[in-house]
Amino acid sequence: MIPFQQRSNRRAVQVARSQLGVRLGLALYAALATAMGLRILLLVLGFPTTVWSVEALLLISDFIVLPFTLLPGAERPLVLNLTLAEISASLILLALPFPLLGRRSADSN
Repeated sequence: MIPFQQRSNRRAVQVARSQLGVRLGLALYAALATAMGLRILLLVLGFPTTVWSVEALLLISDFIVLPFTLLPGAERPLVLNLTLAEISASLILLALPFPLLGRRSADSN
């Protein structure tokens, strides 16, 4: 095998791994944002938590809000049924991709 072809194959594998990482990261971010959006929608519209589907969606999204419930005043309702912890978690989740948008890629030089 020619050494130049080996290098191009290695580069192709690196690009594929990089794209896989980006796609997995986007899928994870989309799942977290969807779970948080559904949580906010359920709480604002006042669906009863006795319904199994509402309870399941709130339980799934609890791990996103959990770190913010440890802050002082986190259980204080601010807007309708939304607490400070839920609003903080949604705003931070919304702001997560901003640093990536401002970063220059190596191809744009």
